[in-house]
Amino acid sequence: MNAKNLEINSLSKKIAPFAALAPLRMPSSGWVGAIRSALNMTMEQLGRKLGVSRQAISQLEAREAAGSISVQNLREAAEALDMHLVYAILPKDGTLEEYVEKRAQVLANEMVKNANQQMSLENQMVNDERTAYVVKEMTSELVRKVDRRLWD
Repeated sequence: MNAKNLEINSLSKKIAPFAALAPLRMPSSGWVGAIRSALNMTMEQLGRKLGVSRQAISQLEAREAAGSISVQNLREAAEALDMHLVYAILPKDGTLEEYVEKRAQVLANEMVKNANQQMSLENQMVNDERTAYVVKEMTSELVRKVDRRLWD
């Protein structure tokens, strides 16, 4: 396992506990507004904790609900609520290793397909068994290298 694969594996382990949270959706009012409301805290009260006006809290909550708030603003709001901000980016499906494997499989298939098309023009077609073997080998090599072509 090379350094890139170790880095992917290590990061995958760090984000694995968050996978269960992936289906969770933010309340329509945003987390800050929903939590503040659930705690029966007014905008004025949260504003005092943050050292800002009620209007600033209203704008903060609106920016969060719209998805245009900064991570720093969320961190500060969470701190004022005496809470933790949890932030992660997760693969849509599976682990980082599985994501790399899927991308490698797609790229290997494209590369072999292109090569087979060229070979068919020269009447040098490769059988399906050999094609599958080459795709598998290319996939393994692309995964091993975490080849940058995976992201083109």
